Amino acid sequence: MTDPATYILDLDGVVFLGKNIIPGADKGIDRIRDAGSRVIFLTNNSTRSREAVASKLESMGIGCMSSDVITSAYAASIYIKEQYGPSTVYCIGEPGLLEELKQEGHTIAEKNVDQVLVGLDKSFTYHKLKLGLDNLRAGSGFIATNTDALLPTESGFLPGAGSIVAALKAASGKDPIVIGKPNKPIMDVLLNEYGLKSGECVMIGDRLETDILAGINAGMRTVLVLTGASGIKDIELSGIQPDTILDSLVDLSP
Repeated sequence: MTDPATYILDLDGVVFLGKNIIPGADKGIDRIRDAGSRVIFLTNNSTRSREAVASKLESMGIGCMSSDVITSAYAASIYIKEQYGPSTVYCIGEPGLLEELKQEGHTIAEKNVDQVLVGLDKSFTYHKLKLGLDNLRAGSGFIATNTDALLPTESGFLPGAGSIVAALKAASGKDPIVIGKPNKPIMDVLLNEYGLKSGECVMIGDRLETDILAGINAGMRTVLVLTGASGIKDIELSGIQPDTILDSLVDLSP
């Protein structure tokens, strides 16, 4: 494939680490756009709304509108609406996830809910775990924004949403529907939102088991950058083979 129409970029570990932009990432993005290709940001991180993600990128000198962003929070909100209609949701997550749910017409509650939705929550408590368990035992559906075990930051790794999902899964004995990469729901939202053909897309990520596998499963070309979670040794261990490996986004030649 030549001259791909759209580049799909992960954020954490590709464009920035926590509050710090990865050196040269802005130049890499400019180069893609200067070549006439579109950039869409696709992140499993559910803590920020699309508007907040765009604002963060703008503050780093990267031009971005909310319509250039798909988060697992947004994708989960769309998935619930499309599959079940406007729903009552008990949400373990941060303000960005709650905001996306409300924007799609869902109602937030603590009991008698249709769905339990779990994302990254840095204020996660035993009480929240109990409420989630109570709802699941009462028959609510179980949905996870993603199951990333770790979140890369400027100072190392933090526990990811998958750590919280695993706690509720262990307590309830139920498996969640997982929205985020590498799973199909978020990729369906992405392709449908922009009317994309997967064969015209390149997926760029730092994590083999999410970003790269999502791209492979969707029929996209894939690029692994070595600025985040996965390294060269992980390719052999995982058996997941990207089409291209780069030290960082600045090395991309669209």
